Amino acid sequence: MKTNNIFHLPGIKMPVLTHEKIQELTQTPKGKLISGTPFAAFPALLANMESALLQQLALYDRLKHAAADSDSRKMLLLEMLEDHLYLELAHYIQFIKWREQQVSKAS
Repeated sequence: MKTNNIFHLPGIKMPVLTHEKIQELTQTPKGKLISGTPFAAFPALLANMESALLQQLALYDRLKHAAADSDSRKMLLLEMLEDHLYLELAHYIQFIKWREQQVSKAS
């Protein structure tokens, strides 16, 4: 599943949300929290996750332009890449919950 590409960083390969990665992420506490979120709460959850990523991106940009410590930039980048995967997972789970809701309405 693809989210909008606002988190594209030149020269950084974004991780791909594969079936195996979905299985792995849903076993983590954060993944379980996302999976357990009611369908109606997903718009707010996604907005919060996107906002947090945009804040991290702004901080990364400031650190990059300030020629800050490369280790702190790398740590922030790794955190952002992980958070981006969780955002994609949230979009995927939202779609699954929507589809389940549609199937139950049709029955």
